[in-house]
Amino acid sequence: MIRKIFIFGIFFSSFLPCAGQISVGLQGGNNLSKMSFTNNQDYRFTEIDNQQGFIGGLVVQFLGEKHAGVQAEINYSQRGWIENDTTTSEYFRYKNKMDFIEMPILTHINIVGGKLRGLFNIGPYIAYALNRKITTQNVDTGAEETENYTFQSEKDNRFDFGLMAGGGMEYRFAFGKLSVEARYTVGLGDVNKEKIYQSEVSQFRIITVLLRYTIPLNRQQANTETADE
Repeated sequence: MIRKIFIFGIFFSSFLPCAGQISVGLQGGNNLSKMSFTNNQDYRFTEIDNQQGFIGGLVVQFLGEKHAGVQAEINYSQRGWIENDTTTSEYFRYKNKMDFIEMPILTHINIVGGKLRGLFNIGPYIAYALNRKITTQNVDTGAEETENYTFQSEKDNRFDFGLMAGGGMEYRFAFGKLSVEARYTVGLGDVNKEKIYQSEVSQFRIITVLLRYTIPLNRQQANTETADE
């Protein structure tokens, strides 16, 4: 399954223009994720909270124009959500943590000229769940237990897809670009296939903050664009 994601990336990159500036780099940051449950009034958990997690990976930028191009990423993304069950005599909290391999293909736009520029990224992503852990906590007593969840094809959908959009700032050095970006992700996949207890639709909503550093492979052109006002 993971191999299919990498094959998709190689296939897509074959359509990208060879001309223009190509930059590669790394990024890392924090996810604040939450599950959106809809269309089932009998869903038994009365409150859904955010779960924090790490995100980081490889970035490749193809700038075919001075201020626009394509940004492809391969990220390790920790997502999850917290379900609070207050419908029983005891107060239970269920912490769901999932690790994904995620690949966005984004339209990248940088705004204004010079060394300090605004940036805007928007586009689709696909992702594949590597694992899932569930921690059950009795809030009243403080006792908790963590177990590794076993995916079942008839109950779980390990593939996810959706849209993401982000904005921020980048500073251009002679030897690379340092960027800070805030991003919002809307999952369009349905994580839970089984609809007996869960809602009809279960999709991720994620707020992400990223710090990214990229290095241009065409150093001469990068120096020209850095000096361009």
